[in-house]
Amino acid sequence: MSEDPMVEEFFSEVNDKYYPQVMEGLELLEGDELAQGIEILARPLHTIKGVTGFMAGFEEASHFTHKIEDFLKKVQSGEVESTPGNVTLLSRGVNMIFQVLEQLREGDTDTGEREEVLSLIKEASSSEQAEGEALGAGVDVETRDGVTIITVKDPRVHLEGHFKPIISAILSIEPGDPVLLDLAGVLTFGSGAWAAVSSMGTTFKIAACNVSPDAKQTLIGWGFDNTISLYPDRETYFTAQ
Repeated sequence: MSEDPMVEEFFSEVNDKYYPQVMEGLELLEGDELAQGIEILARPLHTIKGVTGFMAGFEEASHFTHKIEDFLKKVQSGEVESTPGNVTLLSRGVNMIFQVLEQLREGDTDTGEREEVLSLIKEASSSEQAEGEALGAGVDVETRDGVTIITVKDPRVHLEGHFKPIISAILSIEPGDPVLLDLAGVLTFGSGAWAAVSSMGTTFKIAACNVSPDAKQTLIGWGFDNTISLYPDRETYFTAQ
């Protein structure tokens, strides 16, 4: 067992603080309170990933936690469907973080179960990606008072096939012109999709209306509201112009 004061202090915090937080999050996750469970899990996982990245000999724990955190974000955004199987896999991965920490602490080099979990996560993520490669339902485009209104028809916008029509529609107008995304029919809008739209915010004046709570949470959580203005509906947007 390591006698490094930094390592011992870290494990003390793991046992006293992070582990109880994770158990609380997993209980909510497995009790069908997905959003709240993921929100609670995100904080300790992010901390564990960061701290172990600077601890000699624990870099593998940081790498593994990063993979689990990435899978958690995909489930949260809807990029990976929250099926019972995927939620169980997520729970298994989160639990294994603590197993990996103990293995590295004790010098255990067995990585078999760890690699199995990462392989299952890769398979689950790849399956969702393959299903989303086809083009989505597309968009409807109209103009009102000099504003290009893009109504998104896909209920879930996460993969390139879903948001590519939005980008194409924006690129078809003159730089600097205002764009209003109407997301009335959209339930979830992934961080990758928001990032693609936000990247065009320096060239076009982009706003969004009728944004669902989940899509809004993703937008604000990732800081994309710095380049995309939010309005409750179309009329509020046009009244403000």
